Amino acid sequence: MRKLRMLFIVLTLLCSIEVPAQDAEYKDGAFLWSIGAGYEWMSDAYSSQGFAMDVRARFYLSERLFGELMGHWGTHDGHKEVLQNGRPFMAADHRNVLVGAVGPGYDLWQNSDRSLDVYVKGLVGYGSRKNEYDDYEPVDATDGKVTLGREKVSSGLAFVVGVGVDTRYKRYTLSPSVDVFLLCGEWHFAPMLSVGFYY
Repeated sequence: MRKLRMLFIVLTLLCSIEVPAQDAEYKDGAFLWSIGAGYEWMSDAYSSQGFAMDVRARFYLSERLFGELMGHWGTHDGHKEVLQNGRPFMAADHRNVLVGAVGPGYDLWQNSDRSLDVYVKGLVGYGSRKNEYDDYEPVDATDGKVTLGREKVSSGLAFVVGVGVDTRYKRYTLSPSVDVFLLCGEWHFAPMLSVGFYY
């Protein structure tokens, strides 16, 4: 609930900013600033629960080619049921991910007034992962060893590929997208919805 409240406040502030409208006839030389929120799936998490937020700055080098700078935060707070001494036990799992990445993108298709387009992008950057979890090692079919409160911190290169759709009304955009991350040997899948404005 707190995350949704924070997202609502940020979106309200974003929509209240007065900026010059971009000419509908071109994108060349324009900035697109956006913020998004959605779901994040992590390949090593105990459950499918997850939440993600992005902040992006895109600069158009031509009518279709752009460069993007992206900041990403993802979190997972879940659990899984395991057996210990023949009894169910809920093993906890909390994970946080931070990624900063930059790279090119391209509008594969756009309509005549640039109010709708489909884009792809490929980014490279650096990221970190922090995992706090209860480790579980099965001994047999009805028993296992639980180690409470383990922690693992890792960081390294991040690779991002994404596809999305920008819908535009005047200077504002609404963009559903899907990004796939590879960070520290683990996959992340993040569909989200972003709002933005051209400047």
